[in-house]
Amino acid sequence: MSTRRTDPVQHPHKAAEAVRAFNHATRWASGGHPGIAYPGTVYRAVGAFATLAYRLPQAFDQIGTALADLHTAGHLTADHGTPTEHAMAVSEALREAEQHATAMAAALERAHNASSPLGYSGPIDDTDDDL
Repeated sequence: MSTRRTDPVQHPHKAAEAVRAFNHATRWASGGHPGIAYPGTVYRAVGAFATLAYRLPQAFDQIGTALADLHTAGHLTADHGTPTEHAMAVSEALREAEQHATAMAAALERAHNASSPLGYSGPIDDTDDDL
């Protein structure tokens, strides 16, 4: 009996779609109403994005390792240039992405910590679900 593996690419696709949905849900509404009305929402959102950013370097490393393994096994071809040239370019770019993701995670952690003491003192709509 063959066990069919789930395509792992579905997960970053879902993450990208979730970020798109967040962007849509938090943009300024007509009439000048903010999509994020309370600092607690800022705190939770920044924390969630920090968690995402902290997980990216491992994902990029695993992609690079898989590609290196394919290359070492001689399972790569290239439409132009050599597989080695392309594999090296991918590896270099993924290492750079890891560094940027690590820096992004650190910046988001600072933003998360800085937003922690903030509170809201304006009017509260009892029907608002952003509390």
